[in-house]
Amino acid sequence: MTAKKRVTAVVLLAGILLALSSAHAQKASPGIQDRERERRSLAINITRAINTAEANYKKNHGVYATWDTLISNGDFTDTGTKWAPESFPTVAHAMYGSGKEIVPGWKLRLILSKDGSSYDLLLEDVTDPKCGYAVVSDERGLIRQSKSVDCPL
Repeated sequence: MTAKKRVTAVVLLAGILLALSSAHAQKASPGIQDRERERRSLAINITRAINTAEANYKKNHGVYATWDTLISNGDFTDTGTKWAPESFPTVAHAMYGSGKEIVPGWKLRLILSKDGSSYDLLLEDVTDPKCGYAVVSDERGLIRQSKSVDCPL
């Protein structure tokens, strides 16, 4: 075998090994991506439930409610919420609380205007300190996802 053919064979073999290694790495990551997608879906659906509870509270009381009010009202309890979408039962049966994390791994900032006519909601993933993934919404019910500017969405 000539030197040129040997170099070609080595380069070809290295390319095949690199492709196989890359394919293996891609197969290993979907589990992480699936868990991340599930966590994000949970946060989005918790946010939907909070928006629904807020709309109901405003309809009945003329103003939006604080998180403590929603908790004391029984909208969110340690056994779940009635405001969860039927398509996402995990939200319905989550253990909600008034502590730093409203459910394990998720911190809520719910800020009402002085007159209670509007609110801003930020549900932040405390397990993601590097990128700060969060779900954001307000009284309009539009739900957005965010991360710090240094991290891709």
